[in-house]
Amino acid sequence: MSRLRSEIRLASRRDIPELCALWQACFPDTGDYIRYFYRENFSRISVPVYTLEGRPVSMLHLMDAAFAEGGEEYPVRFVYAVGTHPACRSRGYMRALLLSAERAAEEGGYGLFLKPAPRLTAYYASLGFVRDSCFRLFTAEPEPDGRRDISFRPLSPEEYNRLRNAAFSGAPFVKWPDAHVRWSVHENAFCGGQTLVLTVGGSAHFLMGCPMDGVLRVTETDLCPEELRLAASALCGRFGTSRLEAYLPEERCGEGAAVVSSAVFHAPLRHSYANLLLF
Repeated sequence: MSRLRSEIRLASRRDIPELCALWQACFPDTGDYIRYFYRENFSRISVPVYTLEGRPVSMLHLMDAAFAEGGEEYPVRFVYAVGTHPACRSRGYMRALLLSAERAAEEGGYGLFLKPAPRLTAYYASLGFVRDSCFRLFTAEPEPDGRRDISFRPLSPEEYNRLRNAAFSGAPFVKWPDAHVRWSVHENAFCGGQTLVLTVGGSAHFLMGCPMDGVLRVTETDLCPEELRLAASALCGRFGTSRLEAYLPEERCGEGAAVVSSAVFHAPLRHSYANLLLF
């Protein structure tokens, strides 16, 4: 029996219908969302694929970013939507694809980072990825003594990125290009969320959140845990939810279950605050 012809290459636009079908076989997203993702992002990302007879059966997506600290920036790429068709799993295709991406990173002088699912932490460790930054899952419910003197206004992607860079620049963090932040803000709106400036007692703060099943999922904010607790009543009222959950950096939040934010390979910095990871 002849062996199927295989190849690792970068996907082109003509592969998008196959990529959409492969994504839908791997993940629970809707067809509308998958087409939206590629329509908005394909020109700014690279998509290495493992093919059999020319057809993608395993894929990953690479997005440009930087690890930044003290005015210095180091190039990295975020590894996203890593998947192999269910009929082609356990054959080493994804391992070959990831090892190829690692070789390219070492040769190109940039790092890789990803957000591993808990069940895959050992798998990525076997490929040289090292557990890095962590969040804690913070939860708050509306309280009678919560702050009421809070105003909101929508935030543009460019303004969000400026505020984000200023808020997180005191420690290592992932600095995203405007194109990624623009996508994150638009994706959040596509899913029913809002990206806001909150004025609290004369101070401005930012927050990106989306209501899901009666819970406000806060993707990112510069509010500290106590400020977020006091703002919970106003936020839940605005989003129509009964409580909020926020992923906060471990060093800022001493309570809640720990959640691995990122694992890194060939990283120029360690313990960089990494969010906007398209949870």
